[in-house]
Amino acid sequence: MTYGGYNYLDLKYKTKETDFKVLIYASGEFKLEKLAEAIASESSVGTWTKISTMNKKVFTEYKARVYKLIKVTDNSGFIFIAYPYEHFDAKNILQFQASVMGNLFGLKELYDLYIMDISFPIKYQKQFKGPKFGINGIRKYLGTTKSRRPHTGTIVKPKVGLTPKEFANVAYKAWSNGLDLVKDDENLVDQKFCRWKDRFDEVMKALNRAEKITGEKKLYATNITDSDIDRMKDRVDYVYENGGKMVMMDVYVMGMPALCSMVNYVHNLGLIIHAHRAGYSAHQRGNFGVNFQVYEKFYRMIGVDQLHIGTGVGKMEGSPMLIKRFHDVAVKHNGKEKLYLGSLDFKFAKHIKPIFPVTSGGVNPGMVDNLVALHGKDIIIQAGGGVHGHPKGTAAGARALRYAVDSVNKGIPLLKAAKKNKDLKLALDKFGYTEPSGIRKIFKFEKENKDLLNHLIDKDGMQTYRMITEHFSIG
Repeated sequence: MTYGGYNYLDLKYKTKETDFKVLIYASGEFKLEKLAEAIASESSVGTWTKISTMNKKVFTEYKARVYKLIKVTDNSGFIFIAYPYEHFDAKNILQFQASVMGNLFGLKELYDLYIMDISFPIKYQKQFKGPKFGINGIRKYLGTTKSRRPHTGTIVKPKVGLTPKEFANVAYKAWSNGLDLVKDDENLVDQKFCRWKDRFDEVMKALNRAEKITGEKKLYATNITDSDIDRMKDRVDYVYENGGKMVMMDVYVMGMPALCSMVNYVHNLGLIIHAHRAGYSAHQRGNFGVNFQVYEKFYRMIGVDQLHIGTGVGKMEGSPMLIKRFHDVAVKHNGKEKLYLGSLDFKFAKHIKPIFPVTSGGVNPGMVDNLVALHGKDIIIQAGGGVHGHPKGTAAGARALRYAVDSVNKGIPLLKAAKKNKDLKLALDKFGYTEPSGIRKIFKFEKENKDLLNHLIDKDGMQTYRMITEHFSIG
């Protein structure tokens, strides 16, 4: 079977270490083989018809090759494509995305097209610096290298509307009562009611006071996101010149060119980058999309230091199994599975440091047991409403979250810890508590049924994949 007069199906092809490997789910009006050929053609050297300008060198050296198919029906299934290294620009993520994540989404014969994962060769990764600080660098700054406890943070709420002084007052209450990180929300930058510079100045005063009273280092992730790169650089300069240590960027809506430019600029000044992923679900959810783990790999190579990855238990989409995968992509160098739950094996170059993952979205102190059971201790537990919604306010909410984290870090379950801490007890009374046994059951079930889960996804396609990765729970 051919598409546009050329054959891209090569099921005997053995992938090379320098190949880019892409895993796609697709369905459409034609047989899976023809759909796969169309995708490989459109994303590499071909077009809809045979052309007089094609030559042997182009077709043999630069084309994409479909090296594996898993059929769900005659017209749907999983497609594995290998792209030669020479197909792509050096250190040009946009050219890569335009090829592999570009025109193919517009092919009218497709009913579904979902890029599930991409494996980037080590040779390609060596062009990127990766995180400057990552987990260990941030732990060193905050002084948690020995304890290895989860970090705690909050988002000042309401999202927008507070004046700089009101905002700083909330931040001070959070820091002085034990939290490590305070951040702007994703939609607060430089509105008239809370000008960026005024807010930064007031918050830094609060940060300095909190550091003195607690004897601990604190971090403020100020949102510098802007459509004007010069304005972002001006803000970074101001942070650097006035004692700040961290900036926040809405990395998905910024786009890759701005992000790449700003990461280099920020890191050259020795500042930490907190990456908010606002908007990513527009790509991850639906029949046409890109799984977040693909963007996560881009962000880790480019070099953000902290990245929101979801909770697995809060208000944001994603089952524990999917969020655990995102955590592994953030913190590990090698994947455990060759092919598992819609993911390819992954391997990061040795110099690419782990990102410090952030779990945020509907989080409260009653979830700490579950979050540690899911993510381990290399996690930033960040609660907005779960701190400021405490019955006794922000200060008590911050104390409750920090006490919960310190207790779980020592192996003390939350229900036992709450008997000795009124703030935590009040938090559990209001927000509730869920035993971590549910998370443990899920991962025990997963471990014992990996082959079955893979088989079900191969057999039923995206319907079963989404059930497992978005809604799967036990009990």
